[in-house]
Amino acid sequence: MLRVAYIDHTARWSGGEVALYNILTHLGSNVDPLVILAEEGVLADRLREQGIQVRVITLNEKVRNRNRNVVNMQIVSAAFQLLSYGRRLARILKEEQVVCVHTNSLKSAIYGAVAAKIARIPLIWHIRDYIGEPYLKPVVAKAIRLMSRILPNGIIANSNSTLNALKLPKSKKTLVVYSSFANAINPASNVTVLKQKFTVLLVGRLAEWKGQHILLEAAKSFLPDQHVQFWLAGDALFGEDVYKEELLRQIDVYGLTNVTLLGHVDNIQELMQQADLLVHTSITPEPFGQVIVEGMAAGLPVIASNEGGPTEIVVHGETGLLITPGDPALLARSIRTLLGNPGERRRMSEHGMKRVQEHFVIERTVIQITSYYEGLISNIN
Repeated sequence: MLRVAYIDHTARWSGGEVALYNILTHLGSNVDPLVILAEEGVLADRLREQGIQVRVITLNEKVRNRNRNVVNMQIVSAAFQLLSYGRRLARILKEEQVVCVHTNSLKSAIYGAVAAKIARIPLIWHIRDYIGEPYLKPVVAKAIRLMSRILPNGIIANSNSTLNALKLPKSKKTLVVYSSFANAINPASNVTVLKQKFTVLLVGRLAEWKGQHILLEAAKSFLPDQHVQFWLAGDALFGEDVYKEELLRQIDVYGLTNVTLLGHVDNIQELMQQADLLVHTSITPEPFGQVIVEGMAAGLPVIASNEGGPTEIVVHGETGLLITPGDPALLARSIRTLLGNPGERRRMSEHGMKRVQEHFVIERTVIQITSYYEGLISNIN
């Protein structure tokens, strides 16, 4: 059995942490996980409920929440704190007889590298972010690409789009493994049923690059027809409260009575059972798009941006529509196209569920990752 340490700087219930939870709760008997988090939170609580060992080693809040794109004098102080934190983790890795470190975020990749190098054990970076503009400043993206060549023994990416953005040499041991669906595939009962309301759902944390404002612009053209309603599930998580206020002002100024901000929703699958269509509106390349997989598993046709990870999930014209991001008029026309064609929605629903079953189930992901561990460790030893 492999004793693997999984390291993350946050315990908030966000996309990368949900994906990590799904992996950890389906590992089976080949891996003995130790999870090391830099804060208490929902992820820690839920992992403990599943009997998974969690250790919280608190990292300074200012360092933990530091914006990845801020380059100023405080970066020196933050670097020293990450170095010190990594040394603390190295002692734990040795005590716990860990044979491999698997980091789950960009911040944890840095201090995880310090810990793994001191403990002299293999290091894997799991990259879930798009390493490039406009998501990252050029200087930051360049630094991460350089470190990704030098520090980790291996790289796992959540899509081919994410991996390609790193621009790694062919000699680097890499694996593309999709963030997978871990529940029963269960179609929404109302995808093609005639109802008084047609519900368009967008799920994701409130952040400008996620493009919620684009959906609000599109929703304006549906105001005369109260038959169509728009639900936005998610909240501001990482210092994005200003954007949330902008969305609220947009709703107020436009008089969008057909839009509801639901805030954080615990049971997304239950919410999807009440929807008719899922939209995904990221205006910069999405690293993957886990919520798209969840929507397809619920039998929802999907409209998503034709850049980044969504292009590896949605088959245009078969499981949904891929459209140019940042275009509210195009988004509105695409919604109307599917709104007026229940037969097409039914066909997309069936193909979407089949595609999830064939490519995006958690069992497939776990097999790929554990095999990757074994190959990486044996090659180093």
